[in-house]
Amino acid sequence: MKSDKNLSENKNSISRLLSSIDNLLRDEKERKFRIKLGNRIKDCIFTDEIMNELNESDFSGLIDEEEEIVFLFSMLFPVFVEKEGVTFRLYRHKIEVDLSDDMRDRYIYIFSDGRLTSGLFESFRLYDDEYVYGIKRIINVIPLLKNAIKEALIDFEENGGHRKEKIQHLKNKGIIAKKNFDELSEMLEKNI
Repeated sequence: MKSDKNLSENKNSISRLLSSIDNLLRDEKERKFRIKLGNRIKDCIFTDEIMNELNESDFSGLIDEEEEIVFLFSMLFPVFVEKEGVTFRLYRHKIEVDLSDDMRDRYIYIFSDGRLTSGLFESFRLYDDEYVYGIKRIINVIPLLKNAIKEALIDFEENGGHRKEKIQHLKNKGIIAKKNFDELSEMLEKNI
C-alpha cells in the first residue's frame, strides 16, 4: 500500500517537473518571437534609407566622430506622431503610446526584447489580446513615424546655428553628469 502511494507521488512529481519544463520551453519560444518581432518593427522604422540620412548629418568640428550619432539621436528624438487621438513618442530604442492622459492607458514598447508594458507596469505577452492590439496600433503608424523622422532631420539641418548651441548645451550636461557620477560613486564607496 505504501509502495503504491510512493509510486503515485513519484509519478506526480515527475509530471509536475515535465510540466514545468514544458512551460519554460513555451515561455522561451514566446520570448524569442517577441524579440524577433521587436527587431523587425525597429528595422521597418529605422530603414537603411533613414539610417543613411541620419549618418549624413554633418557635425564636423563640433564633436568627436564617435559621439555624433549619440548627439544626433538626443537632439532629434523623441519624435511625436498623433493619430486618432493617440500620441506616439518614438525614441531610438522604444515607442511610448498614450491612449489618454491616464497612466493605465500608457504603454511602452521596447524594441530589443519586444516587450509591451503598461503605465501600471503590467507586461503583456505575445499571446495576450492587449499585446496584439497595441502592436497593431504601432504597426499602423510606422509610415507616419518614418515621415516624422525625415521632417525632424530637415528641421535639424535647416537650424544649423541652433544646432551648435544645442550641442554645446548637451556637452555641458555631459560634464555635469560626469561630475555628479563621480560624486555619487565616491559616496557609494564610502558607504560600502
